[in-house]
Amino acid sequence: MIKFLILFLGTSLTALGQQLMEGQVLDKETSEPIPFASVGIVGTSRGTSTNLDGKFSLAITGIAILRVTCIGYESLEMNSSEAQRILLKPLPTQLNAVVVFSKEINPKKVVRKAFAAVAANYDSQPFLQKFFYRHYCMDNFVYGRLIEAFADVWKYQGYKFAQKAVSNKEEIRVTQLRRSLDNTVMSQGHEPMSIGYVLQSDIVGYQTPVRSPHVSFYTDVSNLKTDIENYTFSFSGVTNYDGKDVYEIDYEYKKDSAQTTSGYLKLTEITGSLFIEMDTYAILKTEEVKTFGKNMTKTSVYYRAYEGKYYPYHLIRDGENQSADESKHSFHVELMSVEIKKGEAEKVIGEPPVKEELLKIKYDSVFWSTNSILKTTPLEDFIIHDLGGGTSLNKQFELYHQFEINTSKGGRQGELKFNWLRDYSKNKKILFVTFIKADCSTYLSELEYVKRLNNEYRGKITFVILCIEKNEEVWQKTITKYNLFSDGIINYRIEEDAVLLKLFQLKEMPNFVLIDKNGVTELNTLKPSNPLLAQDLNTLLGIVK
Repeated sequence: MIKFLILFLGTSLTALGQQLMEGQVLDKETSEPIPFASVGIVGTSRGTSTNLDGKFSLAITGIAILRVTCIGYESLEMNSSEAQRILLKPLPTQLNAVVVFSKEINPKKVVRKAFAAVAANYDSQPFLQKFFYRHYCMDNFVYGRLIEAFADVWKYQGYKFAQKAVSNKEEIRVTQLRRSLDNTVMSQGHEPMSIGYVLQSDIVGYQTPVRSPHVSFYTDVSNLKTDIENYTFSFSGVTNYDGKDVYEIDYEYKKDSAQTTSGYLKLTEITGSLFIEMDTYAILKTEEVKTFGKNMTKTSVYYRAYEGKYYPYHLIRDGENQSADESKHSFHVELMSVEIKKGEAEKVIGEPPVKEELLKIKYDSVFWSTNSILKTTPLEDFIIHDLGGGTSLNKQFELYHQFEINTSKGGRQGELKFNWLRDYSKNKKILFVTFIKADCSTYLSELEYVKRLNNEYRGKITFVILCIEKNEEVWQKTITKYNLFSDGIINYRIEEDAVLLKLFQLKEMPNFVLIDKNGVTELNTLKPSNPLLAQDLNTLLGIVK
């Protein structure tokens, strides 16, 4: 009976008395899920957000009083023991055509007042915000990786001034991390995490510093305040948030184009919506779509109040980029606030971590089972399953950690690390191994063909370069000079007396070895420049051309 009650409540108990409860927020009239609703613990800054299916998880201690708010719905408070199925009453939105005011609404003037009221509505003192982070991406319809983390963000001046980018006015510290296996093959163009990128979707905290006649698609911060004269605004109507009337204002960036030899090229287009509290002019929600040709970014930010000031509680960026060869990269990045702490005593020191620093973070199973995370949707569950072949995200992180350790810093213990990679790749990936010496100037053309093959078979075949060189510094200069880390090629340094050289019976350089998924080695493989090699690779992959 006790076991049944625990399962029913969706709660995991810990030695510290903290519980992880789960629930769902639904529309009271339609029973449809309500995404991105705020679920907070009354009297604290701790909270969570619902996912696209209206589901949430929240860490509580004992029994807590929860407050659920969402634009367009009546707010609700309830005991946490009764919060597994929360029904919010929808409030009618009064459209522009039927709203009656004593004088006509000037939407641009409302937006100006909203930016002018930032100091009154947002915290201008130092504070720490704790976030849950999730990021996944896809290359040409193949998922590359999924990352989850907890990060602390310290804002020295709060919202006293709008920043042009995440800079020395913030400190970022990643405290917990777990992730899937990586099908991006460690592309050097891939930053390990994009915390700063999604933080900059907060238009209250980040704005371009100077006016510009054109807006760049690749600018990560808004120019809405700075270039307000280049936008047109329209008043859509009035909705409600937490008992207060809210303006809904749509905006659009001026139509912009540039003359080229083939005619006029459409430049960046921006459309969006702002939800602004009618009395205080606090910005409660922003939505924006930015497009340039076949490239698109969609941004949403939600804010909630704590002790009379507003803070972002859910920041989301989705996008798709298409390169000249028509390959596509799409991504989803989001931050969800779990707690706010005020005062200099909460200050942390850190900056967006590099890969080596992330590898030092140990997986803490207790932490992940007892802290508020953004619930996964069926799509995200599929991504995790797809990337790991059914292996849990926790187990994938352990495997990824081992993989990173054995495929990075290949100048040391290169033979040992290569042997690990060869064993790891059995029943998973084909290996194409290139043996060279540091003085490889006479066969650079073959190495360029290796790079081309790597780009063509990326994600299907792992390309490895083993350089026979005693001096690690010389090896490092060689791979840097000739860009041998190009697009995720794995590099190792081995000694002249390496067992591998005897095992593979190698006598002259360069030399190429193919190892299939069963671990079967084909010595003296065709050179990368030989067009017949592609046929062999396609046969191994089961590709018919």
